[in-house]
Amino acid sequence: MSGAARLLVVRAGAERYAFDLAGVEEVVDLGEPGAVPGRLLAFRGVIRWRERHLSVLHLGALLGGSAPPASRGDTAVVLRLRGQPVALEVDAVEDVVEPGAAGTAAGAAAAAGVWQVGGALVTMLDLDALAERLAERREDA
Repeated sequence: MSGAARLLVVRAGAERYAFDLAGVEEVVDLGEPGAVPGRLLAFRGVIRWRERHLSVLHLGALLGGSAPPASRGDTAVVLRLRGQPVALEVDAVEDVVEPGAAGTAAGAAAAAGVWQVGGALVTMLDLDALAERLAERREDA
């Protein structure tokens, strides 16, 4: 490997996103999240992870400012946002890759750039920007 960060590529709806693998704690099978009241529109519920409760947020809904789709995904990516673990529901984990040619960030406010992965463009998400977006959504709720 050339020293480049490896990326975890996921799909949420029709969109493909990538996280720096160094920021990912774990990929987990997502059972039925426990229903609890939540202020965030993208909030799906809570799960148990390593003896603690984690909020489950639908990634596509979080980025789009909408409610999660009626059908639940089977997978969540656990990562730390501002030091706190959060589970992001995704439709699929596609691959772990090394980034190809980088482009400019477009679309998602939490985007760090666009990378070419296997001939297709994938939006790389900046975890700090994603944490900021989550904080803004909590304040708006």
